Order: sequence, then C-alpha cells, then structure tokens
Amino acid sequence: MHRAVDSPKNAHMNCSACKNRGPKAHRIKCAPVPLTKAQLKLILVSFDRNGDNRLSKQELKDAFNYIGSHFPSWRAGRALRRADDNEDGYISEGEMDDLVEYVLQCGYTIS
Repeated sequence: MHRAVDSPKNAHMNCSACKNRGPKAHRIKCAPVPLTKAQLKLILVSFDRNGDNRLSKQELKDAFNYIGSHFPSWRAGRALRRADDNEDGYISEGEMDDLVEYVLQCGYTIS
C-alpha cells in the first residue's frame, strides 16, 4: 500500500518493490489510499505560492491538478463557491476546513 503524498499520481513508481524488481514483482497489490484531512490541508497550503495565507482560484486549480483532478479549473471554481464564505474570491485560513471537507467528499486518493 502506498502512502507517499509527495506525488499521488506517480506513487506506484515510488514503491521500493517496483523500483528494485519491476512492477511484476509485486506480491502485494497496490491499492488507492484515501487522503487524510491533515494530508489534504498540507497539500492545499503548499500551493499558496505568494505566501498571503489564502488560496486564489489559480492556486486551487494547481492544487487540484496535483491531486489528480481531470478538470482542475472546474473543480477550483466549485471549491470557491463551496468554501469561500465571505465571497472575496479567495480561500482564507478560516475557510480552509470547509475546503478540506469539500475535497474529501470528492474522494481523491493516493494510488
């Protein structure tokens, strides 16, 4: 089971069994692992590129792209409508928990 958060899309390639003996050497099947609230918050906060302690739509789009969304721009817009309580166009620290809940409901995993 893979738990590497640094690259969810390529977690299979980070597996020591895959690196050392190739993918056919697996005796344990790789399975998707749901992201935890703490992992999601850490990922999302890491996309605050300008350090203003809030996430813009572009930063959200980049975060959704990173975690494997097929439509990151659409997902970022939905996230803003869902979690941006004061409707300023940004997800601030106080709105982060709502954003994390929304992302959890979307069901992203580490595979």
